[in-house]
Amino acid sequence: MSGGLEDTFRGSHPVIRHPSALSIEDVITFRMHRFVAIAERAGQHWSERLFDLSLNEWRLLALVKARAPCRAGDMADLLLMDKSQTSRVIKSLLKKGLILNMPDPKDGRAVALEITQAGQELYVRVFEEVLQGNERVLSPLSKEEVQLFNGMLEKLISHSEDLLEKRLGRPLTR
Repeated sequence: MSGGLEDTFRGSHPVIRHPSALSIEDVITFRMHRFVAIAERAGQHWSERLFDLSLNEWRLLALVKARAPCRAGDMADLLLMDKSQTSRVIKSLLKKGLILNMPDPKDGRAVALEITQAGQELYVRVFEEVLQGNERVLSPLSKEEVQLFNGMLEKLISHSEDLLEKRLGRPLTR
């Protein structure tokens, strides 16, 4: 009987870094998924209740604010959403008057997204709430632990993006 992941993976490669895991609940990626799912459940509730935005609408609005002018395909990559789902979110934000389509300055045949004044004003209000929420989530950690965690998370995200790019056979928008 196996003593957990520290023994072998698929019977051939020793697992060196992962802590002992006897079930899916011990696997780090599952635990990270659970952490994110809890945060998303809470975030979906407040974003809809306070701002009449889905979490995906908020995220796309915030990315358009940060990267405008930007293309829908780039936003799909950044959000790790399929293009049809991204298109639905864009249509909703356009209907709400929070973003607009404009000719892409790099390619006049393409369309780019830009935030409107109403979108900018909403962004400021929501971002303030996001920062407060993050403070609540990070409250059990010291300032040093938060900095360490943030650095480790950046490393893991970068490495995971590299792995995904290899699987997809194309670069992701970063």
